[in-house]
Amino acid sequence: MGVGSGVGCTPRTCRSGWVLPPGGSPMGVSSPLLSTQTRMLGSRNWRAMRDTRRYRHQYPDLIERDGNGDMPNLSFYRNEIRFLPNGCFIEDILQNWRTDYDLLEENHSYIQWLFPLREPGVNWHAKPLTLREVEAFKSSKEVRERFVKAYELMLGFYGIQLEDRDTGQVCRAQNYQKRFQNLNWHSHNNLRITRILKSLGELGLPHYQAPLARFFLEETLVRRELPAVRQSALDYFVFTVRCPRQRRQLLRFAWEHFRPRRKFVWGPHDKLRRLRPPPGPGDPRPPATAGGAEDGERGGGAGGHGEAGPEPPSPKESKKRKLEASRREQAPGEPGAQGASDVEKIALNLEGCALSQGGLGGAPRSGPGRPSGPVPSPRGPRWPRR
Repeated sequence: MGVGSGVGCTPRTCRSGWVLPPGGSPMGVSSPLLSTQTRMLGSRNWRAMRDTRRYRHQYPDLIERDGNGDMPNLSFYRNEIRFLPNGCFIEDILQNWRTDYDLLEENHSYIQWLFPLREPGVNWHAKPLTLREVEAFKSSKEVRERFVKAYELMLGFYGIQLEDRDTGQVCRAQNYQKRFQNLNWHSHNNLRITRILKSLGELGLPHYQAPLARFFLEETLVRRELPAVRQSALDYFVFTVRCPRQRRQLLRFAWEHFRPRRKFVWGPHDKLRRLRPPPGPGDPRPPATAGGAEDGERGGGAGGHGEAGPEPPSPKESKKRKLEASRREQAPGEPGAQGASDVEKIALNLEGCALSQGGLGGAPRSGPGRPSGPVPSPRGPRWPRR
């Protein structure tokens, strides 16, 4: 049994006076009492708001430690060191812990190493992630592969399966019922899921965030499963999603299925009502590239998510199209139906008529629109601009 398993621990009291269960936290995710307090007040969990906003904005107040070049999180993922305390190599976890659900539940030391963050956790042996480590994680194929496997490991522990590695779409695993039961019984896993979502955003997989958050919204609000997870899904999971467009779609989905809707406190109802509902199951879908989670509020193409179709043409463009359409409808005897050589002859005849009437009073001069030498054959009929 791992260190910090909670066996033999006694409840403790935090500064606010709330009695926390073993392994509980004053941050409001794992404590049923604080979740109840949030529901009774009928307002947002301000601790969750502050925590997730700080994360989404890249920890603006964070002063990064000077570790003398040490990168323990990267070394762990390179299978060079064991996690602390009393841990093992990451390859041992990925190969031998996959179905050892009791060990995954009772050991509380590994999760900070599998899903490191730039903020400290309860395991003081695990060091906060640094920006240098973030870049090294993203640039190493070996490390990225292990990170995805670690994600799949924890999804399996929660009764979830990674359906598509490219998009991050997830679905229920075959054994979801027993695993959901464990989630309902052990609310400290809400903290773990929040950590996992944050770590996905830090280490190059931000497009995995929205599908997982959407999964928990569907299970809690639509299918009425996981009642012990619902509050954390609304307070934390949704607001860890860094892409603003996807976050708004998740909030719209949550507002649409929350009952009673008048008590939905996670977004202004008038704005949520105006939002376009998500297109279908499994959405909101991620951006095409993993690195552009915060870029833009709309999809890139006409058929992209968040777009109703091509943008309407500007007034100038619309007028131009009407003019071209009217020209195509002209009679066959008009210049619009003539070939390029016929247009040239008509222009020369008109010029001769003007000279015979003395309108130009001499040899024609080369104007800005008329070349002095022989006129090359145009590609098609050219019309004067109005």
